[in-house]
Amino acid sequence: MNSAQTLSDDIEAPPSATSWVLRSGPFGIFLIVGSVIGFLASFTLSAEKYDKLANPDVVLSCDLNPFFSCGSVMEHAESELFGFPNQLLGIAAFIFPLLIGVLILSGAKLPGWVMIGLNIGLGLGVVLVMFLFYISIYKIGVGCPWCIVVWTMTIPMFVAVTARNVLSGRFGSAVAQNAFARVAAKENIALSVLWMLIIFACIVVQFWSYFSNLL
Repeated sequence: MNSAQTLSDDIEAPPSATSWVLRSGPFGIFLIVGSVIGFLASFTLSAEKYDKLANPDVVLSCDLNPFFSCGSVMEHAESELFGFPNQLLGIAAFIFPLLIGVLILSGAKLPGWVMIGLNIGLGLGVVLVMFLFYISIYKIGVGCPWCIVVWTMTIPMFVAVTARNVLSGRFGSAVAQNAFARVAAKENIALSVLWMLIIFACIVVQFWSYFSNLL
């Protein structure tokens, strides 16, 4: 792979390509759909946060029961890690992958640093998501339904973007030619599903007293 290929996003694999992340159509649609869902979940959380501030006794749409309640999580300091509601980060953060998805779907040729930047941004998002997952489920002891939607969008998007960058050689030829990295990248869907299943399993185990009553 020459330097021009590694510095641009001028990638359009044939329909028979082994990984969907190298195909502009499916990949662009995935980024758009994931970003829109994540944005709407973050926006809904923000609106309900301000409803909660205006009326502390309000019952929010995601206050399902004592185990799953956005309102209960909002009452803790961790819901404002940077001095403002965490959901505002989601509103801003999902705009970038949405824009990239639209550009890719339209056939625009993006410089490679854009995809690297997207990867870094999603990576930071995943770190925040996993931290909030731990705080919510294990420290606060309450699951936030809309937060879980955001987690479910952020993690697969990070995995898919990382896979695209690995397979296209954007992390360097050593990574692109590494057998383990290539297999992991090509199995990006399986990795995303496994990651999310582990999270959901942790939630079920932690809140087993609730789920056992549903059986």
